[in-house]
Amino acid sequence: MGKNLSILVLLLFLSGAVYAQDNDSPDTTKYKTETIEVYDEYKGINLKETPGSIDIVTEHDFDRNNGIHLMNTINLIPGIKMEMRTATSGTRILMRGYGTQTNFNGYGYKAYLNNIPLTDADGTTTLDDIDFTTIGKMEILKGPFSSLYGMGIGGVINMQTEKAPNGTTLREDFTGGSYGLYRSNTMVEMGTPKTNLFLNYGWQSYESFRIHNKSLKNFMTANGYLYSDPNRKVSIYFNYTNSDDQLAGQVDSIQFINDPDTAEVAYLKNDAHIQIESEKIGVAHDYNFSKVFSNSSSVFVGGFTLDQPFAVGLNRSNKVKFGGRTSFIYKPMLGKIPSRFIFGAEVLRNINYQKSYGYVNQQITGTRSDLEVKPMVYFAFLQTEFNFTPNTQLVAGASVNFVEYDITDNIPQSSTHNNTTGYKSFDPVLTPRIALNQLLSKDVSVYASFSQGYAPPSTNQVVIPEIGQVNTDLVPEKGTSYEIGSKGSFMNQQFNYSIALYYMQVTNKLVPETFSATSTTPMYTTTVNAGEVKYQGVEASIFYDWFGKPRSFFSHIRPYLTYTYNDAENVDFKNNNNNDSTTIDYSGLKVSGVPPHLLNAGLDVETHFGGYFYTSYSYTAEYPIVLDNSHIAEAYGLLNMKLGYKKQLDKNWILNIFAGSDNMTSEKYPAMVFINLSAPPGQLPKFFNPGPKITFYGGASLNYNF
Repeated sequence: MGKNLSILVLLLFLSGAVYAQDNDSPDTTKYKTETIEVYDEYKGINLKETPGSIDIVTEHDFDRNNGIHLMNTINLIPGIKMEMRTATSGTRILMRGYGTQTNFNGYGYKAYLNNIPLTDADGTTTLDDIDFTTIGKMEILKGPFSSLYGMGIGGVINMQTEKAPNGTTLREDFTGGSYGLYRSNTMVEMGTPKTNLFLNYGWQSYESFRIHNKSLKNFMTANGYLYSDPNRKVSIYFNYTNSDDQLAGQVDSIQFINDPDTAEVAYLKNDAHIQIESEKIGVAHDYNFSKVFSNSSSVFVGGFTLDQPFAVGLNRSNKVKFGGRTSFIYKPMLGKIPSRFIFGAEVLRNINYQKSYGYVNQQITGTRSDLEVKPMVYFAFLQTEFNFTPNTQLVAGASVNFVEYDITDNIPQSSTHNNTTGYKSFDPVLTPRIALNQLLSKDVSVYASFSQGYAPPSTNQVVIPEIGQVNTDLVPEKGTSYEIGSKGSFMNQQFNYSIALYYMQVTNKLVPETFSATSTTPMYTTTVNAGEVKYQGVEASIFYDWFGKPRSFFSHIRPYLTYTYNDAENVDFKNNNNNDSTTIDYSGLKVSGVPPHLLNAGLDVETHFGGYFYTSYSYTAEYPIVLDNSHIAEAYGLLNMKLGYKKQLDKNWILNIFAGSDNMTSEKYPAMVFINLSAPPGQLPKFFNPGPKITFYGGASLNYNF
């Protein structure tokens, strides 16, 4: 702990040293974080005029790291914690502590990429097939924004791929690093007043520091914008991914300290891995009918195949996913009151063919399940906004949400198998949102909001493929959130801050219960609705932008600090609803998997001659990892650093070379924690996927502009 505090104090001391500087004419274009650009419903609106907690991740924020590991970027945002099962796959994102219901993939938030929903109809979000190196901007809404986006208690993440600069550019990026890391991007970019085209092929490999944990990925990404007239925009997005990530399994607390590079024997014997092939294509159309009426619509279709052997089984699935969204914006004057009406609908549909087998020494021993699962979610939304004064805005809206599951069990009913074919339609869920925003000045605002959200049971919670059962008794979780906050800037918008205080109550909480493998059954997880949980906390961020004069040595210096406090507690929380001798009451205990404190401090330094230096330190406090709070994950701190040189060599060539290091103090930390695990008698639970000790990377980017 002393070492962690010393590093933090040093960063804060360095950060404070720049506050005394002055500046005549700052240029903030590259670092702009005040105007929303990705969300169609908020596009062009200043953050201070939106009553909610919204964070914007810019190109500058992505430049702080190597671009491959997205968690190094978004974990600097207050209220966000991203974990990875391996170095490059198995993403779980917690938003305000919410999202620990599953140890696989993401849950409880919605994600979009170029207006295409990445979240499936069952509420889960898989990011393994997304090329993070091509993301140019990201906007994160925290808390339920269900009046526009339906399901999602934790929030909404919207990503946008890079856009081409003016002209035609050929670009080649290379990154290499510790443990066999290699990444290359080959890009073609074309930008004109009428078109914008971005094409990229990415190849990525990683040997890993752990046994049987290699990764190989191929990405193809294409994104285009067509501006046929001032009132119309058509965009097209295509992505293809082929990904193969070996699985080493988890380690127990002793192995985590002494042998973090080891692998579970059963994973080795079955050559456990996650092999994915996916493709998705989407088309979006924006049209302004008049100055006060516009529409944004999109449709998409995608395919996804999965081959996943694990310790004592094999899962195979094929998924087709399609859907669409339309949103109308009407901006009339109601007397002397400016207003906006946003209304529309969204539909998502999955058709999943999934099989589960017994699997020993890479040999299939029998079929456990053979299911066709067809979840569908659709909702209609309406949001109204009234500016009663130039400084006062009221927002009110709601969405009505529908969730359906159609399950076909292809194994006939028999004495040894209970056929689980059936249809489940959940009751419609109405999720309102009311918010008030007040500008105290042109640079400072305060807001208050009330909102509700919901999260449906995922396919992995409804279906238990490892044992061939369907969980038909589940209902969606429901979250009710209260929030107050403030955003502002001072000193010619160079000093910026945001703070939010929230209280969120979640009922019908979905709780995983994991059962260890036996000689006849694999390890499996079932889910129950087990009560009520509260999440309350504080999120705060500050940063200061100093811009040097044209002839000064430094061009830009930014110190920043973010902090998250999350008190997540079980209010009325049991492991089941039986209320008998099998029932364990966890009321009053902390929610497993949620760190109470997250603290980040960093410093960005850029010079007029092209040199730059970025460093950040992230501290995660200890937190419980099982329901009864008897096991914890220890606190840790990660120090990252990157330096480089970027220069336009002549009118055509731009060179960027860089080197960096992650976890520079070689802290022992988990890249992901599997929560709520049990273990057979006499054995320790295997909670941890260890992160690597200090790593290094370096690379170069070369652009040729025609």
